[in-house]
Amino acid sequence: MITEAEPLKAEWTKAIAPRRGDIHGELLEDAAAFLGISLQEARNRARDAGERFRAEWQSVAPDPSDDQALTRFYNQSDTELFELINWHANDPIHYRTIVLRDFASAFPGRELIDYGSGIGNDALVFAQAGFHVTLADISDPLLAFAAWRCRSRGLDVQTIDLKAITLPRRAYDVAVCFDVLEHIPKPLAVVRQIRASLKEGGLFVMHAPFGLDAEHPMHVVHRDVVTPRMRSLGFEPLSCAFPSSVRAPQIYRRRNLPALDRLAYFVYDGYLDGSVGSRLAAMYRAGRSMMRAGGRCRRSAL
Repeated sequence: MITEAEPLKAEWTKAIAPRRGDIHGELLEDAAAFLGISLQEARNRARDAGERFRAEWQSVAPDPSDDQALTRFYNQSDTELFELINWHANDPIHYRTIVLRDFASAFPGRELIDYGSGIGNDALVFAQAGFHVTLADISDPLLAFAAWRCRSRGLDVQTIDLKAITLPRRAYDVAVCFDVLEHIPKPLAVVRQIRASLKEGGLFVMHAPFGLDAEHPMHVVHRDVVTPRMRSLGFEPLSCAFPSSVRAPQIYRRRNLPALDRLAYFVYDGYLDGSVGSRLAAMYRAGRSMMRAGGRCRRSAL
């Protein structure tokens, strides 16, 4: 039986593993060529990479509030590279990128930043579709590998080392940030930076599995502090249809909202819920409409 996600799987496989359709095998071949090791050595390093990456974290036990300690951890070895290879080869969550490529293509502008670009698979999909991609990461091994993979396929990408470079303002039409914010002690600060880097009307797509996760102790933020703040930060939620078998990310559009509207969203999304919040929101909208109507009447009288 063909599932609704099968066409996405086929497109994802074609984009990531164009030689034989073997995602894991071709990613390991890329890693071997990039690192200058044998394919067998790459297979050995990929074996149990998730367990080794977790053990590396536990052996160092970096203080999540210490940015420098976290940065050192993500640059100390290439174990994460192989852990991500295993994950990207086996989890259908990544089919989301095919849907998002088509969704974003319907909007104007082709400048895209992949914030926390990992091994570069999402960048490959967007670059192949004609987007001008900028890779951004704090991990030197990951950033170099992702850029190498894109350029080895003839795709011109830019890179930003997030340890040293601040995102440019109003530079991008699309920002994707997948499975990154839960690793960052102050995710809201990152969201603000990403918003500042977006053009007006630009798209921001994020997925962040906040929560305590014994399998991923490097997920240091255990409560979703981002979603309740998105509207007050100036993001409008957008809808996009995903197959039920694919975990959908959240999609937003950057908007310039009046300060009063952003304050209202901050109060409503952060502190109010249920019928009380709905009634207050309706009263606020009615009041704003009356204020705008009054302003139009005064201008007409003049």
